Formats: sequence, structure tokens, C-alpha cells
Amino acid sequence: MEQPDEGTSRRKFLGMAGGAAASASLFQVMTGAAPAWADTGGLPRPKSGRRGRVGKSVAILGAGPAGLTAALKFTQAGYQVTVLEALDRVGGRTLTARPGDKVTEVWQDGSVRTQTCRFDQGLYLNLGAGRIPHHHQRVLNLCRKLRVPLEPYIHTTTANLYQTGRAWQGAPRPNRHIANDTRGYVAEIAAAAVQKGTQAGDGLNPVQREQFLRLLVEFGKLDPATRTYFGSTRSGLAKPIDVRQMEEPINPLLLKDLLTSEFWRNRFYQDSDLHWQSTMFQPVGGMDTIWRLAAAALPAGTIKFNAPVSSVQLDGEGVLVGWTDRGGSSHVDRYDYCLSNIPASVLREKVALRNFPGDFVTAVKNTPFAPSCKVGWQANQRFWESERYQIYGGISWVDHEINQIWYPSNDYLAPANKGTLTGAYASYADGTTLGDRPHGERLSVARAAAAKLHFEFASNTIVPDELGMSIAWNKIPYQLGAWADWRPDNPDHKKWYSTLLYPQGQGNFFVIGDQISAVPGWQEGALMSAEWAYGWIVEGRRAAPAPVHQVPNSKELTTGSAF
Repeated sequence: MEQPDEGTSRRKFLGMAGGAAASASLFQVMTGAAPAWADTGGLPRPKSGRRGRVGKSVAILGAGPAGLTAALKFTQAGYQVTVLEALDRVGGRTLTARPGDKVTEVWQDGSVRTQTCRFDQGLYLNLGAGRIPHHHQRVLNLCRKLRVPLEPYIHTTTANLYQTGRAWQGAPRPNRHIANDTRGYVAEIAAAAVQKGTQAGDGLNPVQREQFLRLLVEFGKLDPATRTYFGSTRSGLAKPIDVRQMEEPINPLLLKDLLTSEFWRNRFYQDSDLHWQSTMFQPVGGMDTIWRLAAAALPAGTIKFNAPVSSVQLDGEGVLVGWTDRGGSSHVDRYDYCLSNIPASVLREKVALRNFPGDFVTAVKNTPFAPSCKVGWQANQRFWESERYQIYGGISWVDHEINQIWYPSNDYLAPANKGTLTGAYASYADGTTLGDRPHGERLSVARAAAAKLHFEFASNTIVPDELGMSIAWNKIPYQLGAWADWRPDNPDHKKWYSTLLYPQGQGNFFVIGDQISAVPGWQEGALMSAEWAYGWIVEGRRAAPAPVHQVPNSKELTTGSAF
């Protein structure tokens, strides 16, 4: 495999994941078959019954999750695979920042702005994909086959905080205090209504009504005698306990303040939505470990780095792909099949599409992409794990442009007492606002907002500016957005999605990536799309082109909120 410029040797690929000893063994794990590279020029033998496909060529444009997944599958099926990657790394929007890594943005005025990660050795931060839901089985199965070590990703703890200027004089309140007091009040009001209800009014018979009341007492921790909420230790303790001080519940928050805060508008219940429910996972050492290992599992020379694509032309039963190598030389190569993992936002700006139908060009031209901006920090103290906060992972929410901060789900109580935090993660309107700020201003805004949760953020010694990172994905070359922004209420989106979903030409050009999947913005969607193209080409699982019933709701799927 052609090597990236810095720090991405195959040995480092394997060492970082701590699981595999050589790319040959990785390929064996991926395919379930013994490798036979010695007598096949670096390619594994195709599976039995697929020898007729040896010699067919596939160009895969982009070494993101969909591209690498497709490369593994088509290589194992006996195709000659070439992956053309515009950058010097794999993973696409799966980007993990480590010491020395650079983030380059191109702004509308043409200026190029580059940051260099200055974290201490051993620290990292996921600037793109950061978590794997338990039901994203395609990703988990790939991790299993590549032997990617996983650890739990903690989405929510009851110690996480929520802050708004609308209530509590702007002071943050723990998740448990808000969540359990709200449950208590809801249960109390519901119990009062049930007690007043009649069989005709609520549909409950006397036995069911009594059962429902007992449920509400337990659900809201109500006083069993009065079925009234007076607070509970679920919401926290009034005083620290010791041998003389027993547990006393903290005073409940007032219902009027809970309502005034409108906490539910700030994704407070995100972990109840399917994609954020426990259990979640993260690869040990960074999300890009998956894709480094996937790349290492491919035969040498499969991936060409620093090889941006300039043109794609449908050519009868083949596809002509124009690209430029790292030395600046131009090439035009013919392939039997072409799978484009290039985001539509980039395809329309950077690639000349020739001989494509007008409806396809229109779909590429108009597919919207959402903005997203992240800020990350190295903190020189793991203050969130102190006795004051007792936070071990999860997300705190703030009614502010930065939306949220993530605490690390790894290296708890680290001896060096250092760690990295996601100091902001905003998309859509807030993502545009935050992303349109220069890097230094992003850090300043994120610091001021985070200080409303933790006073330690006000200290440049504890959270130094020089150890801050940020990324606006709509300004990243060869990405130009965070995910395809499909909206079910827009009839044009249904038309464009349906057009991009099906192959072009004689069935030899496919768009792949999470942009064409039921779960945009998630790695699972990328693997889903690669599976779709593979099934069509290799397994003959074809379908007559037809409009999809409904496009995915990208905003809800990526944020968990319709607001």
C-alpha cells in the first residue's frame, strides 16, 4: 500500500490498535479465508465460484468508511481495486487529532488556515465521528473482523450538567436533579388526574387504575400516602454523608423553573433516542483506528494518496477516471466499475461529470450538506473528575451556540491528570455561526460558554488556548460539509436521493457513502451504502429504479432533535 506522508506506516497502523500483527493476518480475519498473496501478486484469492470476476477492475473514489469497506469486499471477491484518495490519510470525516496532526480549512475568501495539534503524546481527540451505537452492527462486525479493540463510550451520566440563563440565576444543574424532579412532578400531576378519572373518561377499570397509581408512585418517587412529590435522593443529596449524616434528599427544583428553563429543547433527552441509547462504543486510541486497520488489510498499492479526482466519464460499459498524482502528473484510467465516495458537495465543485444524465447532474448539484463545527481542548487537570463534579464521561448541555461539551470515556483518574474534552459540537445554524468564527474566536467563545459549567475553563493554565483545536467541516477541502442534509418534507429531496441511489451508465457507476443511506452522518450508513453497491454488482441483487418512499430526516438522525 502506498504510504501517507507522515506517521502512517503500516507498522503504526497495526500498533495503534494493539490487535493485529500483520496485514496478511488482518485480511484473513476480514475474509475468513487464508491469504494467498505469495502467488497472486499481493491480492488474496477470490472466493470459490467467483474466479470469473478476476480481472474486472473497480475504481473507488475516496478512502472514507464506505470506500474502504467497498475496497475490502471487492478485493476479497477477486476484483482489481484501486482507491484514489485526495488527501494523505484515510477515514474521511472519521478524523482523530493527535500530536503533530494538522487541520486545514479553506475559507470563502480563498485563505488557507492551518492548525497543528499540540496535545501531549498519548492524548487524542475525535474531531469527526466519535461513537458507535450498539445497533450499528455493520460497524461492530467490521471491528470484530479487524480485531479493533473497543471500549464503552459513555453518552450520559446523571452527574452531567445543564446550563441556561433562563433559570436558576444561570447556575448549572446536574442531569439527575432536572430529570428526576421533572419525573416527580409529571407523576404527581398524572396521579391526581387518574384519581379523578372515571372508567368512561380514562378507559381504566378500578384494578388498572390502582395499578397505574402504584406505577406512578414508583416512577416519580412520590409519597405513597399522598401521591405527592417532595423530592428524593434520586435527584441528589443535600449534604455529604458520613457516620453521623445519613442521606437527605436535595430540595426539589421548582416546577415553574423547570418549565422556564425549557431544558428539553437542548437535547436533554438525546440518550432516549435510538442512536444514542446505551451501550455505545469507541475504538481504543481513536475512531480512525478502524480505518487505519482497514487500509492496512488491503494489498500493497491499492490506495493512492494525494490523488484527487478531476473527472469521471461514462464510457459505454466502463468508466474513465481522471486524477492527479502526488507529483502533479495527470492520468486518465479506464475501469469496469466506479464507486464514488466523494461527497456530493465536493463532486459538484471539483469533478467534471461527463456523459451523465441530466437528472443525475441536477441531483449532485443540489444535494444539500449541513455545516458542523467542533472545538477540542487538552486540559491539564481532569477537573471534571474531582469531588466537586464527579463526572466520568458523558455530555453536558448548555443553552448556547456551542451546544455541548463531551468528557472523555477513557483514561479515568489518569496518573498524569490530563485529558481531552470536546469543548463544542454544533451543527446547522449554530454550526454555521461557530464555524464562521476564526479559530481563536471559536476557542474564546467556547471557553466563555464552558466556564458557565466549570469555572476551571476560565483558566488558561488549566485549559490552555495553545492546546485547543477546532474544525468547521464545511470548510474542509474534499469534504465541504458534515453530512447530506435530507429533509422528508422537501419533495425535491426525494427525487434527488432516488436518483443518486441507483447506478448510472450501464450499471457501472455508483454513489456511495452515508450520503446515500438511511442514516446520514453515521459510519453505519457508509457501510450500508457500500453493501448496496456490492450486492448489486457482485451478487446480482438488483432492483428497478424507483423513487424511495421517504428520505431520511438528517437533522433528527444526527442531532436527535427536531428543533
